Amino acid sequence: MNEVEAYLQALSRVRGTVQRCHPGVGGLADLLRQYRSRAMEKAGTICEGLEYNFHGSGCLFIEADGAEVDVEFLEEGLEVFDSWRVKRFSMSVEKEPSRSLEELAEVCRSLVSQGRLTEPRSGWFSIAT
Repeated sequence: MNEVEAYLQALSRVRGTVQRCHPGVGGLADLLRQYRSRAMEKAGTICEGLEYNFHGSGCLFIEADGAEVDVEFLEEGLEVFDSWRVKRFSMSVEKEPSRSLEELAEVCRSLVSQGRLTEPRSGWFSIAT
């Protein structure tokens, strides 16, 4: 499995965990809104060993096995990631990425052309809905 696919699976796991533990949350961006309204701490554990740490306009999620899934949120609440975040994820699961940042971005763009991802801003990708 390539690094991008592995990242997308991990992001899906994070979303699933958040939805199981907080059924009223519409998406990961809702967590950022809760943090900004002081309903959540800057960092902590959501449940099932899933840790979180808000930063700027994003959040780093750390799964129980240590996998790091970092996402950013655009103003409209869209979850986005870039090739650096994919590489960071790969390194957190003890797998040296086989592709450069540029190559990872090209893999993402190929998924855009397949309709699986969108590229709302240059170099930033989101799962197509």
